[in-house]
This record gives sequence, structure tokens and C-alpha cells, in this order.
Amino acid sequence: MNYIHFFSVEIPEWMAQSNQVAQTVGFNTDRYWLWVTGSIAEICKKYNDNELVVKQFGLLFEWLETQAEGVKA
Repeated sequence: MNYIHFFSVEIPEWMAQSNQVAQTVGFNTDRYWLWVTGSIAEICKKYNDNELVVKQFGLLFEWLETQAEGVKA
């Protein structure tokens, strides 16, 4: 696995897409969270569920959940 590409390209591109989707459909919407889980699953599959990839996206998902809780408050 090319870890440099994953962290320097894949993660930043996913985060940019996440921001775009959130702006388009709304951050705390079902459509956004369906996109998040679907896109994470696709990338994990692309990297054959590599443990580092799965854990990195787990951290990102947890971070997004924390942000969503802050929006609700």
C-alpha cells in the first residue's frame, strides 16, 4: 500500500468532498451521513480493508460525530 498517497491525497480529497457534500445537502442530514458511511466503505474496500485505513476512517468518523453533536447543542 502506498501510505504517502493515502495520507497526502486520499484523505485530503475525501475531506474536501465531505465539506462539499455537507454544504450541498446539510451536515446533520441523513443524506450526508449516508454519503459518509458509503464513501468510507468504498475507500476501505479499495485498500482491501487495510487496518490503518479502517482505523484512520474510524477516527475521522468519530471526529465528525463529535462535530455533529456540537451543532445540535
